[in-house]
Amino acid sequence: MTGGELLARANAAQAAGDAEAARAALVAAFDVARAAGDTHAMVAAALAMPASQGFGVHPGQLPALLHEAYQAAGSVPDRCRLAAALARSWVYGGDAQRARRFAGEAQRLAAQVGTAEVAADALDAALLTHWGPDDFTERLSLAARLDDVAAHLADPQARLSAHLWRLTTAWESLDIVAVQRQLRALDVLATESGSDRAAFFAGSRRAMHALATGDLAAAGPLLASTLVASTKVAEPDVAAVLHSLHAMRALMAADLAALRGEAATFSAYGAAEGIPSVSAEAAVLWLASGQPDQARSLVIQLMAGGVAGVPRDVDFLLQVTCAVRVAAALGLTGICQEAAGALEPYAGRGVLNAGAVIFHGVVDEYLYLAHAALGDDAVAAGWRRSAQNAYRRIGATWWEHRLGGDAPARPAPKPARRVCLRREGTGRWSVGDEGATSELPALKGLGYLRYLVERPGTEVAALTLAGPGGAVVEESDLGQVADQAALAAYRRRLAELDTELDRADRRGDRPGATALAAERAALLAQLRAATGLGGRPRRTGGSAERARVAVRKAIAATLAQIEQREPGVARLLRDSVRTGTMCRYDPNPDHPVIWITD
Repeated sequence: MTGGELLARANAAQAAGDAEAARAALVAAFDVARAAGDTHAMVAAALAMPASQGFGVHPGQLPALLHEAYQAAGSVPDRCRLAAALARSWVYGGDAQRARRFAGEAQRLAAQVGTAEVAADALDAALLTHWGPDDFTERLSLAARLDDVAAHLADPQARLSAHLWRLTTAWESLDIVAVQRQLRALDVLATESGSDRAAFFAGSRRAMHALATGDLAAAGPLLASTLVASTKVAEPDVAAVLHSLHAMRALMAADLAALRGEAATFSAYGAAEGIPSVSAEAAVLWLASGQPDQARSLVIQLMAGGVAGVPRDVDFLLQVTCAVRVAAALGLTGICQEAAGALEPYAGRGVLNAGAVIFHGVVDEYLYLAHAALGDDAVAAGWRRSAQNAYRRIGATWWEHRLGGDAPARPAPKPARRVCLRREGTGRWSVGDEGATSELPALKGLGYLRYLVERPGTEVAALTLAGPGGAVVEESDLGQVADQAALAAYRRRLAELDTELDRADRRGDRPGATALAAERAALLAQLRAATGLGGRPRRTGGSAERARVAVRKAIAATLAQIEQREPGVARLLRDSVRTGTMCRYDPNPDHPVIWITD
């Protein structure tokens, strides 16, 4: 296969979101070009490779191939772009110090070339290597220069980069007017350019803004549109962005089941890729989901070398503030003591997950938490007032309300509620709190619910519930339109909407229920062609699909019957039981229940 054919294959794989296939084709094209002595083709293949590298992921052989092309390149513009690509690859791989030499070289060569396109590329690389907490002044200057250079370029990618950097520095400095201006600029860019990539970034940053300002009603539709946009782009970090947004939404909605799911995902990814900030975020999610022991062990591991051992790079503030959140709640005063001194120079700064993906509060709040945990009440009160003022200034109402109480403390364990869900000798069922049950006729859904509550936290196939004889039937795979990350996010959002609809119905919140139902209908309509309900490719008429529908209907009908006699038990089950192709009972650790089933 020729180098041109391999490049075409790489482009097709990239467009389909298959980063591994794209990288393999580009490496093969690079090898063909090297063997033929075709420097121009080597450069083209090398420059296309970084698009498949995820943030924080080890770069593998990518820097070596970029460096080989860089040394072989004869033209100054090619060497400039390759130097910038090398800088990006090392930053994304977690080595900003090694990247700085190449970013500096890119800027030097860009000055020789003298074109705005090359200058914008070099400035973007320089910004990546000045992403640490101590580089903020330099970052502001570089972002302003990039914005000035990109303003007259037709290339939407250069303008997108400029807007994202200005948005990031605006959030860092808590300049809400600049935030709003850059969000509007992203909207305009997405509309004018028709770029799916610009639409994804515009939607995800709008969703982030809605979450930061506590507007959950607006966040829902924005998350749905971001999910749809994510299926049209080949960004390597799509899954990370979606998980971050859904984790923050779960945190703000106090959705314990979703929090536990995201905590497990963050933990696994942080450990697999060796990304400390992701593990630190996982610790916060474990804490919020009622799993303090998991949070404690992660933070102790991450902070074993103290704050001095945390690299002063893009993730320094995120990792340290996440550690403080957990340490203050669990009485890890050694971490609080060291972190208080380390964070103070950054007071008044916003804490972000990478490029304004998620707003994690202001440094002042974490100084308050640290000093409150240490018993420095007067100092803590001052930082608390400072954080409250900052949140009022930017309209971050949820964050401000979160400061209403004292520093978090480990909640005292609550006595377990004893609830009956058992079949009596008469064939009828007793349902309700022990000693005050109601009698129900034998309903198929009662058996399903009993099976699930006897297996907390375990996924059970609907086919198993719908047995006997419910063996899984192999069926042809019609193929998937959406990638797995998008499907997972879709599955979580549908589950969230189901729970929120139930809650809105119970509150009698008809406008809220109508809005949620509209969002759910829109999401289903947009993605029905790509996937079946639950995030799996639907096989029409298959046994798994029939079982899913039958189990869902049976449980829904049973809960309606329970609602009439024992509304408290119905609420408990609705909040903790998930149905689909795979069903699951997720107990709320803050409200322990002992189920009496025999």
